Amino acid sequence: MYRLLLLSCFFALYIPALNAEIYRYTDEHGHTVYSDKAPKNVEPFSLPDLNTTPAVEIDEPQRKTSKAIDLDNYTIHISAPSDGAIIPNGLIPTTVTVSTDQALRKGQQIRISLDGRELNTSTSTSHTIPRLARGQHQISANIIDRNGKSLAGSRIQIMVYRPGN
Repeated sequence: MYRLLLLSCFFALYIPALNAEIYRYTDEHGHTVYSDKAPKNVEPFSLPDLNTTPAVEIDEPQRKTSKAIDLDNYTIHISAPSDGAIIPNGLIPTTVTVSTDQALRKGQQIRISLDGRELNTSTSTSHTIPRLARGQHQISANIIDRNGKSLAGSRIQIMVYRPGN
């Protein structure tokens, strides 16, 4: 009961303050003053309406789903040397580097060939060719399964010069 009486007294004192007039005037120092007490010869001031724009509904962002990887569709890319590269000295070892879009599975390997002749078959993504004869060469890299079937391949052309040529 005591709380109800205290609450009604609070509202009785608070509600008139909500409807109070506001006055705007300039004091003797030239400052603009806003007050609820009216000095002589001042008209009430009307405040502009408050912003009553409704809140914007925010859509929850869609969660990104992880992209499904097609495990039967591989890609392999020869990173170095680049396609069309000119090797200025075939007497210096040349390293062939490959990359794949997904890790090799059990039993899969990478086969690197030079001019159709197999150089290396392993799980390594690089192989060093000790010497290259001058002229144009084709380097290929394939992902092969345990039965030797090619799952993906990449091929580049390079040109080799030898000093004094």
